[in-house]
Amino acid sequence: MKTEKNRYEWMIALRFLIRGRGQTFLIILGVAVGVAVQFFLSSLISGLQISLIANTVGSSPHLLVLPADRRPSDANDHDFSDRGRFLVEENTEIHSWQQYVNDLSNDARVLRAAPAANGQGFIVRGNTVVAVAVKGLTAPEGLDIYRIRENTTSGNPDLGSDSVLLGKRLAERLTLAVGDKFYLRNDQGDQVVLRVGAVFDLGAAAGNELLVASIDLVKSFFAIKGVSAVEAQVRDVFAAQDVSRDIGRQYTRVKLESWQEKNRDLLTALRSQSTSSVTIQFFVIVSISLAIASVLGIAAVQKQRQLGILKAMGTTDRSASRIFMIQGILLGAVGSLLGVLLGLLMGYGFITGTSAAFGLEISLRTLLTPFVLAMIAAVTASTVPARRAAKLSPIEVIRNG
Repeated sequence: MKTEKNRYEWMIALRFLIRGRGQTFLIILGVAVGVAVQFFLSSLISGLQISLIANTVGSSPHLLVLPADRRPSDANDHDFSDRGRFLVEENTEIHSWQQYVNDLSNDARVLRAAPAANGQGFIVRGNTVVAVAVKGLTAPEGLDIYRIRENTTSGNPDLGSDSVLLGKRLAERLTLAVGDKFYLRNDQGDQVVLRVGAVFDLGAAAGNELLVASIDLVKSFFAIKGVSAVEAQVRDVFAAQDVSRDIGRQYTRVKLESWQEKNRDLLTALRSQSTSSVTIQFFVIVSISLAIASVLGIAAVQKQRQLGILKAMGTTDRSASRIFMIQGILLGAVGSLLGVLLGLLMGYGFITGTSAAFGLEISLRTLLTPFVLAMIAAVTASTVPARRAAKLSPIEVIRNG
């Protein structure tokens, strides 16, 4: 009996929608456009954010252990290191770096950790002298943090005693190719002959100006006793600040810095983008709700006579209410499905028809979120005409003609 009653309610709801096919078409079209805009906008902003983050930290460390930039207390003051040993001077270099590398590597949230030595030198080639940032890395961990091996455009990215890797922009400025030799000079006037082993392209201007050498070569050439920093990448890029905060509590003689702390402006921009997206989606949902409520409200007025007759024949208030709820569900479901398809077409057109530097992030979340929100809006909007239908008196309808 209950199944027949439900079938009856669905049949009446469908008949009402088909009879008002013009209004039905327009509201379905409105819902579809709203869902498509939500889906496309969400995918577009997510893709842009992923691209910005990848360009910023994709080929760089997410977390840095840096010298504390201060001199330690005298050992006679019984000031001990983080692991119970007397402090060594780490105001400009990190001497006990092996301990920090081990601690970071043992953290499940950290993907890899490696020491790095930094220096400022000059490349001398003929009459050309160019200032260059020199970075000493270990293989493979250090190279993998910067993704140098996978971004090598020519040569073999092995770090030897005299073989170095050059960023693409630096190599082009000096017209250096794999196998070419040049002098590297430090601020003391010392020089060493080096050979270009490979050229890499990290996609970022700063990264493509680097000279990368083995950490032992850099430490020896620039007279670095410890290391300049310990660099790490975390598994979840957005968890870097939490990892930095948690691990940083264990140490007092070094400071930890996450990529979020170095790129506050970028994070502010990402938050602003997300806020703008949510605001636009909110007003789209409001528009969908108002449109469905208006159409079903008008339908409730137009169908008063039919509803009065149905109630006089035994249709309950709850059943009359469900007829309009079903209409809202149908409008939301059909419009949402068409909207997702339209959004996918818009996404395909964007990817194939433009030369954008980033793609769309199409995921289950970006697909389901606008669909679910539109369904909630449709059901919510249908409650107003549903209540009106439930309160309708068949006697008054028949009396008023």
